[in-house]
Amino acid sequence: MKKLFCCIVAVSILAVAQLSGACVGRTLHIGVSNTANERLLGEMISILITERTGTSVKVQVYRDSRELYGAVRKGEVNLLVETPDRALEVLGKQKEANGGNSRDLIKSGYRSTFNLAWLEPFGGSPQYAPVLTVETLSNYPALPKLLAKLSGALNNDAYARLLKSSDAGGKSRKAVRDFLKAKKLI
Repeated sequence: MKKLFCCIVAVSILAVAQLSGACVGRTLHIGVSNTANERLLGEMISILITERTGTSVKVQVYRDSRELYGAVRKGEVNLLVETPDRALEVLGKQKEANGGNSRDLIKSGYRSTFNLAWLEPFGGSPQYAPVLTVETLSNYPALPKLLAKLSGALNNDAYARLLKSSDAGGKSRKAVRDFLKAKKLI
């Protein structure tokens, strides 16, 4: 009887230790290509998620989309920002002349090829959209709703001003934080 009790206690301790470790120290990794647009959006997403959820976020800048998607395949990236044109290029598909079903093609192609979920695009030009791993989506189910708040706040003028301020002096983090505060997102 003592052995059974000790086994039950040991299993319970291990189970609790496993569950508690699942939330502590988790970090979301945002991958962006080395362009001003993507760095700005990566910074914005990072600050928004950190301030609203308390989750640690790290933005990793990659030289190009080939390097970025290599990191996606290795499981090193949880979230990235993408344009429909580049997404079609990554999938090896042609852009349809009339716009057609490109969005559906991208969504299904990203799901089957990379196990990524394509979310609604942000406001602002060009039309970037957040793309999450399916695992991240299941671990953070409120993330799409949080990221959708940016689409209402980030119009073309606001985006252009943010991009200009981030280019002029490298103070993108402060500019993004001020913008998010002004829009009452953080």
